[in-house]
Amino acid sequence: MSFVLTVFIILMIGYIDVLTGTEMAFSFFYLLPIILLAINSNVNLIDIITCSVVAASSWSYSEYAHISLSNTFFPIWNSTVRLLIFVIIGTLIYRLKEKENRIQSTNQKLKKLNLEKNKFIGIAAHDLANPIGAINSFADLLIDNCAQNNLAEVSEGLEIIKTLSANTMAVLKNLLNVAVIESGKIDLKMHQEDYINFIRNQITYNQIVAKNKCIKIELKTNLQFIPLHFDTHYLSEVISNLLSNAIKYSYPESTIIVQVSQEDNSIITKIIDNGKGIPEKEQQNLFYYFEKSSTQPTAGESSTGLGLAIAKQIVNLHQGTIGLKSKINEGTTFYFSLPMKK
Repeated sequence: MSFVLTVFIILMIGYIDVLTGTEMAFSFFYLLPIILLAINSNVNLIDIITCSVVAASSWSYSEYAHISLSNTFFPIWNSTVRLLIFVIIGTLIYRLKEKENRIQSTNQKLKKLNLEKNKFIGIAAHDLANPIGAINSFADLLIDNCAQNNLAEVSEGLEIIKTLSANTMAVLKNLLNVAVIESGKIDLKMHQEDYINFIRNQITYNQIVAKNKCIKIELKTNLQFIPLHFDTHYLSEVISNLLSNAIKYSYPESTIIVQVSQEDNSIITKIIDNGKGIPEKEQQNLFYYFEKSSTQPTAGESSTGLGLAIAKQIVNLHQGTIGLKSKINEGTTFYFSLPMKK
């Protein structure tokens, strides 16, 4: 019930009360519209108090319009008591409704968290079960080949086990990072490093993976030395996740550019590839947990949908920003900025 409608109903009750005089008692009916108003989730407490004043005034006017008064104290006293009753009852119902709304809101959040938890467990179990099962199968195969001295097949099997175990460890690492970040217990160990040298090292580490697809990673910058405060461990995960994505979605024998520049008091790092690109409607969602692009990697690589979300959290903890620009069949540019300490 709206505020205007409540006032109108109260005035109508008062008008009927005046017309009927002492033949009918409408005292209870003044409280009903106030109760209905308090139940409304869009009402303010001031609306309840205002309607209470109108109800108490209407009731007092209708009652004393037919009574000759010998003392003004009693009508003032009665009106005050009635006003307090209306305000107290209306406020209690209003507070109860507020509490009910908060409980419902909390329940909705808990349901959402529970669904996210189930999704988290389901994806984690799926991503871990497949490689672990494959490792177990190849281990059995190696045992048989060793017994038959098939060394070539043993070597091939070991390579597959190494790849599968590395993928499994990557999934576990991401899950542990999510747990630490979401618990709020992450402890950044910030210290000054040469950022350019740090980027060069990260390119070297990831170039080993890129060689499997004959992809080259190049650094482009006009800066020779950048003293920057950051956590080398966590920021290396940001670079690794972004380069890993670029490698997955780049075509073999292509080039990935890592560009570092300075803008005002920020250092901008861009990872630029010429891969498949990402649909525009999916771009912003990629920084949420378990969100994946419909674009498929160029060599059938897998993704947990955790890397970019983790990268965003780490960059945010460094007081920086992260984003991307992409067009289908024209490649993708992931970028992030880090503030320079004055």
